[in-house]
Amino acid sequence: MAIYTLEKLINGEADIVENYNNARQLWEDIRESNAYISIDTLAQELTNRQLQFEHRCGGRWIGQEIMALVGIGQFYSSEIGFDATQDEAIKVKNAFARSYCSLEVKWHAEKAVKIFGLTENDEL
Repeated sequence: MAIYTLEKLINGEADIVENYNNARQLWEDIRESNAYISIDTLAQELTNRQLQFEHRCGGRWIGQEIMALVGIGQFYSSEIGFDATQDEAIKVKNAFARSYCSLEVKWHAEKAVKIFGLTENDEL
C-alpha cells in the first residue's frame, strides 16, 4: 500500500505533488536513456538511481515508495488500464526484480504491481 503517500495526502502536505513530479521527471530521463534498452540495463540503472529518487522525492522511505509507484503507474490509465503499455510496465516490473535496489524498493514495486492490477505472472 502507498502508506507514506497517503499519510502526506491526508495531512494536506503539498510537497507530495512535487515529490511525484520529481519522480516522473526522473523516470522520463530513464526512459529516454540508453539504459532503457533492456531489462538488464534498466535494472542496473534503477540500482544506480535509487538514492537519487530518495533524495529528490521526499526522503528515504517515501522516495522508495514513489520510485516504485511511478515506475509501474506511469503506464496505467484508470480509463483503459495498461492497454498498449503493458509490455513497458512488465519491463519495469522485471527490472525492479532483477535490480540490486533495496528490499524495500522491491517490496514497493511488488505492491505497485498489485495496486495497478498488473498480472503477477507477466513476463517479457
